[in-house]
Amino acid sequence: MFLSRPKTRMISSRHDGDAFRRLHVVRRAENAINCAQGPKEKIREMFNKIELSVSSYDTAWVAMVPSPDSSQQPCFPECLNWLLENQVRDGSWTLPHHHHLLIKESMLSTLACVLALRRWETGDEHVRKGLEFMELNFGLIMDKKHTSPIGFDIIFPGMIEYAKDLDLNLPFSPKFVEAMLHKRDLEFERVSKINSKGSKAYLAYTSEGLTKLCDWKEVMKWQRKNGSMFNSPSTTAATFIQNQDLVLEYLAYS
Repeated sequence: MFLSRPKTRMISSRHDGDAFRRLHVVRRAENAINCAQGPKEKIREMFNKIELSVSSYDTAWVAMVPSPDSSQQPCFPECLNWLLENQVRDGSWTLPHHHHLLIKESMLSTLACVLALRRWETGDEHVRKGLEFMELNFGLIMDKKHTSPIGFDIIFPGMIEYAKDLDLNLPFSPKFVEAMLHKRDLEFERVSKINSKGSKAYLAYTSEGLTKLCDWKEVMKWQRKNGSMFNSPSTTAATFIQNQDLVLEYLAYS
């Protein structure tokens, strides 16, 4: 059984208050962007039209989007602030009292949040606690009895690669990292050989884990009329981060 990626997980009623507050923060962050008319304005509209879910994973990826005016500034600073304000005591970014079999989901969300903070060089203490959480639990990632979010074997290794680009030392052994990257490459090759519409959609949907393997022009074919990728904030954000020129070109002539 596979659960959806963190962005589509259902929230229990006991957390509804926090969920709606979080959704409000994300929407305020998007609406706060002051962009000129043209491509920049369309970037804002693109993210506003996405149906945002209550997900620390999505919030982290949106927080990583750079401002169209300066690559050194986040486009959605309130998403970044939310990450700083909502780390769980154990160092993760997940729902309190989460099921132990969902540890892979917690690891995926926590790594995304750590990357977002590292990207903008803030929250050093939060990053430290997040790394401690991952160090304590990384051995469970290879355990097949723990439920895997969709695309985990592609996305998590890809985020490990991104951590290297940010000079972030993750608490994983070289052997573990090599095994994860090898598993990702095998999965990519397996799905690519199928060469069907469904397999191409799957690779585009998990493109945040394939940044160095993707044919981004092929990925862009899956962009929807509202400018998003699969109505997914995380996939849309990852696409924009890696391919601003492609996205701007599409938006300028859409």
